[in-house]
Amino acid sequence: MREEYDYLIVGQGLAGTCLIAELQRLGKSVLVVDSAVLPSASWVAGGLFNPVTGRGMVLTWKAKELFSFLNEFYSRLEVELDQNFLHLMPLYRPFGNVEELNLWQGRLSQDKFAPFIEKIDTAPSFSSLIHNPLGGITLKGTGYLDTTLLINSSRTKLIEEQSLLDEKFNPEEINFNSDKIVYKGYSATRVIFADGPLGFGNKLVEKIRFQALKGEVLQLDIDDKSEVIINRNGFVIPRNGGHIAGSNYDPRGKDWEPTEAARAEITAKIDTFMKADYRVTGQRAGLRPTTHDRRPVLGIHPENDRVGIFNGLGTKGVSLAPYFARQLAEHLVFGKEIEKEVRISRYFS
Repeated sequence: MREEYDYLIVGQGLAGTCLIAELQRLGKSVLVVDSAVLPSASWVAGGLFNPVTGRGMVLTWKAKELFSFLNEFYSRLEVELDQNFLHLMPLYRPFGNVEELNLWQGRLSQDKFAPFIEKIDTAPSFSSLIHNPLGGITLKGTGYLDTTLLINSSRTKLIEEQSLLDEKFNPEEINFNSDKIVYKGYSATRVIFADGPLGFGNKLVEKIRFQALKGEVLQLDIDDKSEVIINRNGFVIPRNGGHIAGSNYDPRGKDWEPTEAARAEITAKIDTFMKADYRVTGQRAGLRPTTHDRRPVLGIHPENDRVGIFNGLGTKGVSLAPYFARQLAEHLVFGKEIEKEVRISRYFS
């Protein structure tokens, strides 16, 4: 391994993986510190991306910018890593009442919604799979990312490039007493923390009000093999020959262990629309890194210009990570402005 790098990246979950790809695209060298045995929300995630979310079925924050960039970004990585982890797939949301049907028929003519609407059905669809007597809406620009395959493929590349330290980062071993940062004999111009909940409590970034949001998903075996995502309160995604169902949100959960309560909550959600029989074959839990204002945090530390951060992507990491990885990379390399809503400086005013 070489001794000098442009950037030391701590964490190789989804955020770290996207940032690494962007920095390398700009010709920068990286040394990544990440332990394969430590937990990561990216290993658990269903990977769903969907521009219309919530009970009110509203456009997600920055939907136009995020979803126009997402496909380009992950498609490029698929070519670079010679893998297929981006799966574009229609998402169908059954109508719960006539008011929802009328709402979406009105949105067909609205410029902000029209690009994401594939079609509206006023009669049942996928009738062997789900109950939907009033029909539903099919959205486009949706699908899922196989985050595990992406991260594993990127990790393999880092190992081949001799750019990975497979270990838990120890903040006590980082040295700021020279013109560069030094970690275990390796030097870099900056250290960037992209380590999700594992970085909570790091004294170098302790002013940022991070929160952990526990979420769980179920693995299902369903006889019906319709290639469509169903999303109403809960979701069911066809994936790798099976299905993933989720999710729940537990702000009080502090561990990575699956629970019976979450399993009951998720099955209760999907039972409101599932018609086909299913069997639960597995369950996984993870802690998502969020912030007090539900916005990512990125930039250079205002009090230590050799420390940067890329964290707090929360439940929408698949759509947020590419867009803001590019912003951070171009900020680090070219000094380009980072959008105000996500700047690290909002914690230091």
